[in-house]
Amino acid sequence: MRQTTFRQLAPRPTLEQLLDEQLGEMDQLMARVRGGVRGPSGYDELEEQANAIADGLRAAFRNGRR
Repeated sequence: MRQTTFRQLAPRPTLEQLLDEQLGEMDQLMARVRGGVRGPSGYDELEEQANAIADGLRAAFRNGRR
């Protein structure tokens, strides 16, 4: 007879945990901004980084446990 085993899934992270993960990314972005924007390509890179952070923030609210 075949036995069925169930894997226990880890609980989803909380909203706070997911938002906290974005703090390091935001700190890096701010350090780069404080260091000065070096031309249009540097500005574009900063904007891309900011958009990635915004995506992470939105995902935290959609996927985080309350």
